[in-house]
Amino acid sequence: MTERGFTLIELSIAIALIAILAAIAYPSYTEHLRKTRRAEIATLLVEEAHGLERFYSRAGQYTNTQGPPVREHEVSGGNGFYRVEAERSEQAFVLVATPIAGRLMAGDKCGGFVLENTGKRDNAGMSGDASVQGCWGR
Repeated sequence: MTERGFTLIELSIAIALIAILAAIAYPSYTEHLRKTRRAEIATLLVEEAHGLERFYSRAGQYTNTQGPPVREHEVSGGNGFYRVEAERSEQAFVLVATPIAGRLMAGDKCGGFVLENTGKRDNAGMSGDASVQGCWGR
């Protein structure tokens, strides 16, 4: 009578193949997640800028005693990846999104995101127009 089942060599080959496939797929998967988070923060900053512009069109300034409708918060609810802050004066604002340490985006190649009232987009800690285009999703 013959025995059924896998030999140790067959099992080792199957595990090695799975490990190789995982090693190839994981970096691609994490880059896809980072790209999604970049698009999310870029959209959020543009929405905040639109809110500030609507406030400016009503009040004639970006600040007053009550403050504009900019909120400091983290993206993606309780497990955020960026912290959004606004630096504002009467005639200008700068929205800054910085990656939260210890999260997926902490070591991202794009770093932080900066959006000014003039429409200028930049990445904190980066220089060069090519990097901005790739990070802002254009």
